[in-house]
Amino acid sequence: MSQARRTFSRNRLIALGLIVVLVIVMILNTKFLTPEELAAAGPTKFDPAATADELFTKAKTDLPDRAADLGEVLTAVQDDPKAAAEKYQAAVPTEGTYIFAVKTSSNVSQASKTNLRLEVDGAPSNTPVLVPLSTAINGTVLRDAMGFKFADAPGQTDYQYVGDELKKLIQADIAADVSDPAALEGKRVDVVGVISVQSAGGRPPPEAKPVNVQPLTLKEA
Repeated sequence: MSQARRTFSRNRLIALGLIVVLVIVMILNTKFLTPEELAAAGPTKFDPAATADELFTKAKTDLPDRAADLGEVLTAVQDDPKAAAEKYQAAVPTEGTYIFAVKTSSNVSQASKTNLRLEVDGAPSNTPVLVPLSTAINGTVLRDAMGFKFADAPGQTDYQYVGDELKKLIQADIAADVSDPAALEGKRVDVVGVISVQSAGGRPPPEAKPVNVQPLTLKEA
């Protein structure tokens, strides 16, 4: 065998040896994950139900302290929605839409399984005030009141699902606290919730337009 061939063979063996050493070092420094560990290490999948539960828990802690008297808020809104939003620190999810945290202790003038109509002290006399119950509840208003934005969800569907899950949570709480809504007629109730006011161009909304108080809590006084 020529000197050149022997040199080539020796170099090739050295190169192969280095490759083997490198592979061994890589194996020793590699952490092999189980399928469970691999799944846990990946991006967390967005969970609308868990997100709604977190928002609902936070709302129950924060909103009662933030809530303003419903009669005062409605009167201020009729005068100047934008000024009212600033005064009562309303959430503004979109331009011209204001969401207020409110509370009231009011008499129920009409009651059914689907809603209560309240006689709210200090509210404009010709503004109907309703508290929707059961399927009439809108969880998206509470979602927006808590500052959850479209950018906080992966897409439109998940964003909507958060509102849907909040609706379920509110319905369950109301059903647990009020077994027979129709029996509340003529009685006084304590309500903490949110209202959504839309005022295009900053103009006050019509006084006769019903105001829906999306309830966070509802109990007989």
